Amino acid sequence: MNKNFKIITINGIRGIFAAVFIVLGLIAGFIISPGWVCMHIWNYIAEQAVNMVTMNIFQGIMLWAIIALSLYALNNKKALIGFGAYQALSPDQIKDIMKRTNVSEERVRQEIEALNKKYNLHPVNDPINDTKPDNTDNEKQEEKKDDDLRSQL
Repeated sequence: MNKNFKIITINGIRGIFAAVFIVLGLIAGFIISPGWVCMHIWNYIAEQAVNMVTMNIFQGIMLWAIIALSLYALNNKKALIGFGAYQALSPDQIKDIMKRTNVSEERVRQEIEALNKKYNLHPVNDPINDTKPDNTDNEKQEEKKDDDLRSQL
């Protein structure tokens, strides 16, 4: 077991009251108080502006949550948010990419053929092109059998 873990024991009704008091203090300090400040700032601006709606404490808390989550998302190094214009590829770049794709596809096909020759394998289909073998003869024979059976009835 990890020795760095801290175990908190709550004994009796006093322990429950203490835990509830701590949780409520954290909620008040980190959620309700900043929400109250946001509400008052918003309402002050609303008084100065014309046709602006005032907000209550619940809306102030939601405004604070939006601000806090936005700051977290913008300052988090894992969540990259970028602003800018998308630059399309030029026709020369597209041709170069297609050429490299065809070269690598041909190289894979040659490696597969070399392995097939080495182990005397005869693949039924081409794994790169996903082509299916030509079974038209088998299908024709089955259709002929079906027609013969129908004619006998």
